[in-house]
Amino acid sequence: MYPAETRLYHAILTGAIVLLFLVAILVTTILYYHKRKRALRKATVLAELNALEKERARIAADLHDDLGASLAAIKMKLQGLQVMSDNDKQVLHQSENYIDEAILKLKRISFDMMPLVLERKGLRQALEELVNTMQEAAGIQISFSYDCRALPKEETVHIYRIVQEALTNIIKHSGAATASVQLNTVKNRLHITISDNGKGFNKKNVTKMAGRGLQNILARADVLNARLYLFTEKDRGVTWLLQILYDI
Repeated sequence: MYPAETRLYHAILTGAIVLLFLVAILVTTILYYHKRKRALRKATVLAELNALEKERARIAADLHDDLGASLAAIKMKLQGLQVMSDNDKQVLHQSENYIDEAILKLKRISFDMMPLVLERKGLRQALEELVNTMQEAAGIQISFSYDCRALPKEETVHIYRIVQEALTNIIKHSGAATASVQLNTVKNRLHITISDNGKGFNKKNVTKMAGRGLQNILARADVLNARLYLFTEKDRGVTWLLQILYDI
């Protein structure tokens, strides 16, 4: 090979190496930027969710301790009144019934905002209570099964909220007669399966119908580093499958 050709060959080779090096730096920088952007977004979402749960807990405690106690005190005062006429007795009885209904609604709101059983007894009992409460209120049959390892406390709140949001969507939109909630361990993953026998929907339209409930589910799934799968067809119900990798 002639000296001029050798120099040209070396120049092309050097240029190619430099170009590949620059491309590698560019790709690495882009990947790092997207990874950092996703980490920052996840940290922001987590901070917002934690702040939301903290505020919910505060409001739930205020409702239960302050307003609940006030309603109970009012009922006791009414029961201590001396009434003579049948009409007054009827009014008093109706007033007590209204207060009982208000206390029941207050307990339900407080439970929805922050179930104390989740803090005291853990995820399994909290989900059992949630399922029982929602099926009684909605009049649909919801089966529940739980067979999984102990979970970090910070994860249980997000899992509880995902199940709560999914069941709320089923009750509001599916027209289902039955639903099921299953949590079980498969190898090193926690599987959460929530399904119903309702009317289902077209998966192509899921982004169009992404209301606050679905956005909340997606945000919490992202915080849990979970994989979320959706199986549905029109008139064939909906199944949500959430897979969370255990830390080993």
